Amino acid sequence: MAVFRELTFQYNGEGLTVVPSLIIQRRIKPRGINNVLLANKCLNGGADLEELAVVHAEFVRAAGGEITEEDSYGFLTAGDQGEIILFQQAYVEAVLPSVDFGKKQEGQGKTRKPKKATPKT
Repeated sequence: MAVFRELTFQYNGEGLTVVPSLIIQRRIKPRGINNVLLANKCLNGGADLEELAVVHAEFVRAAGGEITEEDSYGFLTAGDQGEIILFQQAYVEAVLPSVDFGKKQEGQGKTRKPKKATPKT
């Protein structure tokens, strides 16, 4: 069973796609960042921007982009708010795969068989 699913977020108007993995999360953890705690703070408010800048830079790099942590911090403090929110949602979904902001791909989830019509008599 695949735990991680492909996620898309925006950075400076460019759509980036990444499949999060434990490798990405393990690159973040040695910096003293608790991914689950930070993801919860993204959901509930109070996320530390310095920690989020580290995470953002790792995600952009994993998606094939080039970025410094300083650039990520600048993006988080002065960037497009819509892009910042989309990134935070992607990060939350990466760390907490059970969280879904209504973006499940078609075919995921349970399907019901259609009920057979019963003739009226």
